[in-house]
Amino acid sequence: MNLNFNSPLFEVIRDEKKCVKCKVCVVECSNKVHSYDEKKDVFKADDMKCVNCHRCVVLCPTRALIVKKYPLEFRENKNWSETTIKEIYKQSQTGGVLLSSMGNPNPFPIYWDKILLNASQVTNPSIDPLREPMETKVMIGRKPEKLEFDSNGKLITKIPPQVSLSMPIMFAAMSYGAISKNAHESLARAAEELGICCNTGEGGG
Repeated sequence: MNLNFNSPLFEVIRDEKKCVKCKVCVVECSNKVHSYDEKKDVFKADDMKCVNCHRCVVLCPTRALIVKKYPLEFRENKNWSETTIKEIYKQSQTGGVLLSSMGNPNPFPIYWDKILLNASQVTNPSIDPLREPMETKVMIGRKPEKLEFDSNGKLITKIPPQVSLSMPIMFAAMSYGAISKNAHESLARAAEELGICCNTGEGGG
């Protein structure tokens, strides 16, 4: 028998005084968490299979079931968080790399939601363009260490190739294997029309 270092995410708690042994939880659970032992006349719950969908809790006629977050905690460590330790355990047992779709499981800040613009400065043209000039143009590329000009003020420093953007916005990377050609072409056309960037991703698939 192999040791399983992964603890369940949730714990199923059954109130034996309320349970009427109707077996609704056994029949309705899609993940086969609940089972009934006919010989011992007892219910069992495999916490490792529970995803906390609350189906058994809602369908139980006597409200005898409760699902809670599993109480096991790791010793506090500044270098190794509980999430990191659990991910290492899962990777060591499955041999796979854990991926998360539709966002990120970590609480990274969303800067876009915190941008504050003064409406008086974003009109086109600006209300006071001389005193309050506004420029969103961005140049992407290698920058020279210094600029040199001739006696007439003309730039003589050779500038490396630059990508000029109308504003610092870029469509996020999506692999060629993740979305269709039509979707990529639409994003590229939109980016060209707006004067911004479009990242096509790593090109797998």
